[in-house]
Amino acid sequence: MKPNVVLDTNILLDLFYFKDPSVQELFNRLVQRKITAYTCPDIWAELEEVLARKPFDQSIEQIKAIRDKNSPLFEWLTPGVKKSGIKCLDPDDQIFIELAITVAPCLLITKDRDLLRLSKRLLQVNVRTLIRFNDDLCQDE
Repeated sequence: MKPNVVLDTNILLDLFYFKDPSVQELFNRLVQRKITAYTCPDIWAELEEVLARKPFDQSIEQIKAIRDKNSPLFEWLTPGVKKSGIKCLDPDDQIFIELAITVAPCLLITKDRDLLRLSKRLLQVNVRTLIRFNDDLCQDE
């Protein structure tokens, strides 16, 4: 079974803006559809807002090109994701928790300290937080 994955904004930036080599295997898995990556409009709205501000300063056209090229790699859910009793200190990060719980069992890949602090609580709802993609967790069966 393909693992379910939710990616935070920093990971999306690494993938689609920085093209960071440390996330190349994750990108390959996305393209090959060997993982099921979930997103929602709120997550992409945040990504687009970040890309528009400094230091990124991406134009509307550049942001649209990133969205058009990469959004098909994801399964899109409507904003009505499950609410949980797990609250993040940063309200902007709550959507990642809610989406991950909605598609659990799930890997939540994040560099965000507030999300990482919730790792033990998220494990209780079948969400494993990772700082980086671990290919060993996603081997084909």
